[in-house]
Amino acid sequence: MNAVVIQTFLAILETFIIFGIGAWLTRRKVLDENGISQISNLTLDVLFPLLTIGSITRNFKSSDLADLWILPVAGFAMMAAGMLMGLVFCKFMLNKSKARQAMFQHYCTSNNYLFLPLIVLDNLWGDYYVSLLLVMSLGGNVGFWTLGIASFGGNSMRETVRNIFSVNLYAVLLALTLVVLNIPLPGVVANVCNTMGGAAVPLVLVGIGAAIYKNARGMWHNLFDVFYLSAVRLIILPLIFIMLFKLLPIPQEIFRVLVVTALMPVSSSSVLVARRYGGDMELASQAIVISTVLSIVTVPLMLMFFL
Repeated sequence: MNAVVIQTFLAILETFIIFGIGAWLTRRKVLDENGISQISNLTLDVLFPLLTIGSITRNFKSSDLADLWILPVAGFAMMAAGMLMGLVFCKFMLNKSKARQAMFQHYCTSNNYLFLPLIVLDNLWGDYYVSLLLVMSLGGNVGFWTLGIASFGGNSMRETVRNIFSVNLYAVLLALTLVVLNIPLPGVVANVCNTMGGAAVPLVLVGIGAAIYKNARGMWHNLFDVFYLSAVRLIILPLIFIMLFKLLPIPQEIFRVLVVTALMPVSSSSVLVARRYGGDMELASQAIVISTVLSIVTVPLMLMFFL
């Protein structure tokens, strides 16, 4: 299990280094509020959709989706279950403002289902597991841009529906349509998607680091809520999901991917989504830092027990 500990630590360290670059750029006044908003708009409306289209059309065929249907279904189902349980768990927060409850529910819905597990799985078990994770991310993408965004909608159906129909949802639907119909992207278009999409993760992490730095003054306020959220996201929800996974007749490699993904901390990109859709920025920033640091301990321990 030493390899698990080391690879988990390195994956988290990589994330924090890029966060630090974003914070440093903000401290040096290279990025201001307007710049952070522009990065948010660029990544959410352009780069992530291009990354989605490029990765799905590049890595999968229609036959692959048929054979591995349980992965995207499980990815979406985890988010749906997390969203429902989040409705209950958020009632035990101390500060129950609408924005904080929405942020709490969003984090119960969406964790770091792609970037961190991709690094961990690749370093532990290789490319095949990365491919499985990418298949699973189809369900994760749909879940994040539907259920994850809907969690900010409150009780307004109109607001919820408007939030669901985001640019990236259309990108997912377009990419899946191309895959199912076996329509390849033209070479130039594929290169543009891959090149610009490749900038999505590092740039979004820079924006996240900048947004966290702007909200650093509130980092140590209302600590009960963020540690409570971390316990729910890192321990309670994964235990429930893993017990359910054990009941399914699935191959070991798929079980490993599901378990690693379930154990991940809150979604790092959610701080930018929160800026767009009205989540609580203080809780968003706190949860990314604290839950990710705590995952250095919780992820290896949980993997040791369940794998």
